[in-house]
Amino acid sequence: MYLLADTETAVPCSIADAFVYVTDLENFARWFPGVESVTAADELPAGVVGKRYLETVTLPIGCRLTIPLRVREACAPVRLVTEGRLALLLPRMEIDLSPVDAEHCVIRWRMYSRVGTRLLRWTLLPVAAITMRRRAQVGLRNLAQLLGADRGEPQRGCSL
Repeated sequence: MYLLADTETAVPCSIADAFVYVTDLENFARWFPGVESVTAADELPAGVVGKRYLETVTLPIGCRLTIPLRVREACAPVRLVTEGRLALLLPRMEIDLSPVDAEHCVIRWRMYSRVGTRLLRWTLLPVAAITMRRRAQVGLRNLAQLLGADRGEPQRGCSL
């Protein structure tokens, strides 16, 4: 796998509450740039292995794509892994959460490409990495705001 982006943020929110929020991928468009919508494609609950979604994204060149996603790993409240079926990228998103204390946690977000061809690793993936790193930094800041991290005083739990 090829690492495209890796960033993390601390939030004043319990790990359990943060996990519930980030594993419901229908929330993803609220905090991650370039994602227009994510809709459930089945009736399984969020945060369950096998859950399927359709993600609509805007590419840097302006076109829109809808990407089928599937939850590959889910270990409450510490890890969620999804994989998408976008042929040129074969994205894999990993979200790992770690507790700081009862009311704070750290969220680490990573995006990988599962593409194995050298040509794409030397051409497309470096460009995708630049875009994903920028989006990830903004996205994690947005997520921290949504979970209450950017308020002036300490909070109890999530502000959702």
